[in-house]
Amino acid sequence: MRRGRMALSAAAALLAVTGLAVPAQAASWQPYGTYNSKSLCIDAGQSYEREGFNGYKCTETGEYPPWQLWLR
Repeated sequence: MRRGRMALSAAAALLAVTGLAVPAQAASWQPYGTYNSKSLCIDAGQSYEREGFNGYKCTETGEYPPWQLWLR
């Protein structure tokens, strides 16, 4: 009986630790600003990553200004 409780406790602890290791669902991309050049967009994205955002991407808008910064 004592081994059964120990095994059950060990299994519960393993499940708890495994559950903490699973990453949270990623936040969706949000538009943040537009830039006149891709290099300016990348510079701004890298700056925001250093500030704590999870990621950035720069996409073409087809309009002026041509580069859209997305953050998550």
